[in-house]
Amino acid sequence: MSQDYAVPALAVGDFIEVETEIKRSRFICFLARVSSRNEALLFQSSLRQRFPDASHHCLAFIAGPPEGNTVVGFDDDGEPGGTAGKPMLNVLQHKGIGELCAVVVRYFGGIKLGAGGLVRAYGASVQAACDALPVEQRVAMKTGIVIIDYASEQVVRHLLEGFGGEVVSHSYSEVVELQVSLPDSEHQSFGLRVSEASKGQAILRWSDD
Repeated sequence: MSQDYAVPALAVGDFIEVETEIKRSRFICFLARVSSRNEALLFQSSLRQRFPDASHHCLAFIAGPPEGNTVVGFDDDGEPGGTAGKPMLNVLQHKGIGELCAVVVRYFGGIKLGAGGLVRAYGASVQAACDALPVEQRVAMKTGIVIIDYASEQVVRHLLEGFGGEVVSHSYSEVVELQVSLPDSEHQSFGLRVSEASKGQAILRWSDD
């Protein structure tokens, strides 16, 4: 089911960067918006190329809604199992932000932190970056087809605009066919108003009906 959720307020290709230092080791956390596992891996790869002399490039991501059936993953990148990627992912999941990828670039400072110290360090690194991350609401959209007569077109377009929607495409023959997109939470109310305005003559077909 479609849902609204928080996502990073970052354009494609943008990221934020926050550095922390723990016992001389540098932990540089990068956060970016991703919508797939491949995008997360590409982001990690780009940071490997940018920081080829770093000790580790650890990864965690949520490539979709923060809850429900979504794609998540992590990579310890050579750190002891369970000490980097998983605690990073735990922080992301507790934040309730979707479409989010974290990569922590570590430069070893010569002092071993131990398993518990690594868990805390990687978690703290991601936490600090998340605290600085701008977020916005991702509004779930609904698409459909509205079939109406010519006399009703401008009324329907005006109603659609009032519900925060837009016409994606249109075609004209004996009738007007509009492909529309609007917030999922508004589509039922919009349908009722269109039916009233067209005196029940409009035909609406939603994408998952």
